[in-house]
Amino acid sequence: MNNEIAIKVDNLNKKFKDHVIFENFSLSIPKDKITTIFGTSGSGKSTLLNIIGLLEKYDSGKIKIFGKETPKMNSRKAMKIRRSTISYLFQNFGLIESGTIYDNLAIALEYVKPEDKILEMEKSLSEVGLHKPLNIKVYNLSGGEKQRLAIAMIILKPSDIILADEPTGSLDHENRDYIMSKLVELNKKGKTIVIVSHDLKFKEISDKCVEIKN
Repeated sequence: MNNEIAIKVDNLNKKFKDHVIFENFSLSIPKDKITTIFGTSGSGKSTLLNIIGLLEKYDSGKIKIFGKETPKMNSRKAMKIRRSTISYLFQNFGLIESGTIYDNLAIALEYVKPEDKILEMEKSLSEVGLHKPLNIKVYNLSGGEKQRLAIAMIILKPSDIILADEPTGSLDHENRDYIMSKLVELNKKGKTIVIVSHDLKFKEISDKCVEIKN
């Protein structure tokens, strides 16, 4: 049985003006598992995910990823972690809306030879069932298609951790079930997945569930 810890949060403190979001908050995320963090709107679950993902600052405490304390958010080391260790899946998709499918997928293939990029892109799009030309603008895609494109980017990126913020929040039931099944597939390939959601359906696929209360 794998008892390794991928992410460890110790005594996290975060305050916005006079509002305390976290006070001495601690959490362990197991490696190669799916962990879902539940909570009502405003409970701080998205803030927590952003802090873990080195996208938002915090006041004090320690966060370790694979046993190493995380660097400051704006440092080169943090940028390297965001590029090579962590992938993100957002409710608003996190895509370049004015760009093409090619433009977005190319971000995940930064270090791939130009002659190999098209093949890798087409393979990832086929894997997620998105059969669209690479020159299509992202703003022409439906919500479900945009989330499939976001999943295709994760497939292409050689990261160990996926942070998913309400990944099905704006999707219908069919697309929700599809995204959940893809997250399970990615987890089986060795990805550590952390989801924040208010959708209790995620309990069905999670190895660990955490509830954050106001």
